[in-house]
Amino acid sequence: MAKTELRYEKLADELAGLIADNMLRAGERLPSVRRLAKERRLSATTVVQSLRELERRGLIEARPQSG
Repeated sequence: MAKTELRYEKLADELAGLIADNMLRAGERLPSVRRLAKERRLSATTVVQSLRELERRGLIEARPQSG
C-alpha cells in the first residue's frame, strides 16, 4: 500500500520545489502563515507544520520577531 502524503508534507514539498527552482530565493521572505493558509485553503496549523518541516530539511531559517 502506498503512503498517503499528508497536507503539510505536500505543501512543504511544493515550497521546496519553488526554492529548488529559484522561484523563492535565499534571504527572501516567504508568504505569511495567514496568506498561505488562505491561498491554499489550509489551516494555519498545517502551514506552520509545513514551515517547520522545511526548517528541519535546512531549506529555510526561522527568524523570530522579524515580522
